[in-house]
Amino acid sequence: MKAEKVSTQDIKNLASGVLEVTLPDYGACETAKNLVTRVKSRYPDENGMTFTTSTDKATNTITIGYVKPEDVNRKKN
Repeated sequence: MKAEKVSTQDIKNLASGVLEVTLPDYGACETAKNLVTRVKSRYPDENGMTFTTSTDKATNTITIGYVKPEDVNRKKN
């Protein structure tokens, strides 16, 4: 979907799967990523699920996923 910004409600209403949003610029992607972090801490999920994010600088797209914590692929050092 194409939008000017991602809202708290957009994130909280993501019941399953993935939300992919094309934003006007990369700064808006970074803002959305920070908002996801804030939503995770302020509104903990009752089902134990968590959110993941990935961004694409070339297209100014953010992908927000709603997954089980054990399904998160963390970077290895």
